[in-house]
Amino acid sequence: MSKFCNSNQRPNNNDTNNIGGGGCSGADVCLNPQCGDPKLLNVLTPVVYDEVGVNISQTIPLPEDFLTDYPTAYYATAEVLDITFETVEDETTTVAPIATRPNCYNVDLTNLSVDFAIKLYDYSKRLLATLALDDILFLPSDTTDPGFDDETNPSSVSMDVFAPYGISYEGGDVTVPLLNVIGFTDTNNTICQGLNLMAIPKVLDFDQTEEDITIGLTLTCNSCYYNTYRIEHDGKTVAERAELVSDEEALRTEFVQGSLLDRNIKPLELCNPGDNKNQNSNNDINNCD
Repeated sequence: MSKFCNSNQRPNNNDTNNIGGGGCSGADVCLNPQCGDPKLLNVLTPVVYDEVGVNISQTIPLPEDFLTDYPTAYYATAEVLDITFETVEDETTTVAPIATRPNCYNVDLTNLSVDFAIKLYDYSKRLLATLALDDILFLPSDTTDPGFDDETNPSSVSMDVFAPYGISYEGGDVTVPLLNVIGFTDTNNTICQGLNLMAIPKVLDFDQTEEDITIGLTLTCNSCYYNTYRIEHDGKTVAERAELVSDEEALRTEFVQGSLLDRNIKPLELCNPGDNKNQNSNNDINNCD
C-alpha cells in the first residue's frame, strides 16, 4: 500500500537527509520521504482517565547513624524510591472490579512499605549526604503499630477509580490484578496501562533533638491508557550546549586564543625644557586603555 505525504507539511530544505529535495509533491513517502515539521504533531501518549488522591503522614524515628555521622544536619528532604504491598495477618492492598459499576475499580490501600531517600543539609543548605530510610510502614492494618494514627495514618484507605478500558494483570494472570507503582528505581519508573500508584513526599518536621522526622505523603491512584493524538506544537526543542571546560579553564583558553598583549601606557614626550611648543596639558598618563 502506498503512503503519501500530507500537503500541509512544511518543508525544510536545509535538511541533507531529504534526498527527494523539498516539499510535498504527493510522492510515495516509502520511496521519497519528505523533510520538515508538521503543523500538527502525531503522538502516542499516556492519557489519564481518572485520578484520586489522599494525604497521610507519620513521625518516623531516625536511625542512630543519621545524626551521629552528620551532626551539622539542619534540613532534610525526602524522595519516595519504591512502595511494596506487604501482607500483615492476611491484610494487603487489593484491587477489585465493582460489580454494579463495571467501569470502575475499588482500590483498597493498606500495609504500604515505603523506601525513602533522605537528603540531609547543613544550616547553609549545603548537601551533606543522601541516606536510605527503608521499609517504613504506612497505613498499617495493625492498629497497635507505633505509626498508626486514626486521623493521619489510618489502617487503610479505599478509593474508586474510573478505568473503562480495564486493568493490567501480573504475568497475564487475570486472578492477580496489577497496581503499578511509579517510583525512582530502575524497575519501577514506567507507566502501565490500567492502574498506577504514585507517592509525593514532604518533610513536615526534622527534629534533631528527638531524632525523628515527620513525613507527609500524597498518594495518588490513576487510570491511564495510551492513545494517539494530534497536538499543536511550537517546534522542536533545542538542547543547551554543555561546555567542555570549566569556567577557569575557559578564561585561560579565551586568553590564549585572543589578541597578543602590548604596552599601552604612553611614554613622555621629552623635549628641551625651554621649548614649550610640544607641551600638552590635556595628557593624562593614568588614563590608559
